[in-house]
Amino acid sequence: MTSNFKSTLASYQINVKSGLIIVHTSGEWTLQTDMAYLSDLGEAMQSMRGNTWAVLVDMRGWLVPKSVSTSPLKSDVTLDRRNQKLECWIVDELSQGDALMPYFTQSGIVPERFMDPQEAYSCLQNAGYISSLDTIQALRSLEPHSK
Repeated sequence: MTSNFKSTLASYQINVKSGLIIVHTSGEWTLQTDMAYLSDLGEAMQSMRGNTWAVLVDMRGWLVPKSVSTSPLKSDVTLDRRNQKLECWIVDELSQGDALMPYFTQSGIVPERFMDPQEAYSCLQNAGYISSLDTIQALRSLEPHSK
């Protein structure tokens, strides 16, 4: 019996652009990838210390097995979200990322989900984290899903 399912390698990219942390996640996540990602994301958040900031996460094509999302190893992970004002997720479906919601209970942040990247960019622009169309074009160039 053959399967049409093709596992894709887990990957992530984190960029910091004046007040905005831009994240791309993709592939089938492993616990090792998740822990490395959380460490790198924590460093990016630490670099924002003293300023207000937002996060944009493009999680299209990102798969997280339940064994990873519910791992007890993650229970001690706390990210410093002080001064974070907004988080926008670009998703494949509106339920994507549900397993992450418990990590936001103490932060006061409720991530906003968008299936259309342009709507996420508009949300960030309206909140003052994207200043111009040039910034939006720069964000599009970072998208792994650009055509």
